[in-house]
Amino acid sequence: MKEKIWSPWAAGILLGLTATASYVLVDKTIGSSGGLESIDSILLKLFHSSLANSMYFKFQMPPVVSFQILLFVGMLLGALTSSIWSKDFKFRMMPDQQWTQIFGPSKLKRWSMIFIGGIIIEYSAGIAGGCTSGLAISGTMQLSPAGLLFIVGLFVSGIITTKILYGRDY
Repeated sequence: MKEKIWSPWAAGILLGLTATASYVLVDKTIGSSGGLESIDSILLKLFHSSLANSMYFKFQMPPVVSFQILLFVGMLLGALTSSIWSKDFKFRMMPDQQWTQIFGPSKLKRWSMIFIGGIIIEYSAGIAGGCTSGLAISGTMQLSPAGLLFIVGLFVSGIITTKILYGRDY
């Protein structure tokens, strides 16, 4: 448990057991994008935004503390605990050298791309009906065609995006 790098076999088995336990014990599949959308709904309601009254945030993602929010918080706390336990905790960003070689030294450009990329990923998860953990892990665990298609799309789009952004240097 204190290793900085786990065996992919051990991590995969533990993830499978976690996903199965979640489904069996609380009748919920794992997924984190819904937790972020629930947090968005709570914040919209808190700040009296007109978006809080939209059909989506009223009925699909109402402003309640959901299982997915608890799962999301648990993932953050688990990652923090693990990094402290393995003595690997430190604040860090993307590797500067690789980023700077391809895109230049602008911090504003870096943060803008990260922010826009996060919006695209969250929006895409909403369209797809789940995020990587929701579709890839929980979906394939149930042999869902959407989960299986998502994994193929995930790898293909990841390879294409990496080649576009980094070219032959990656």
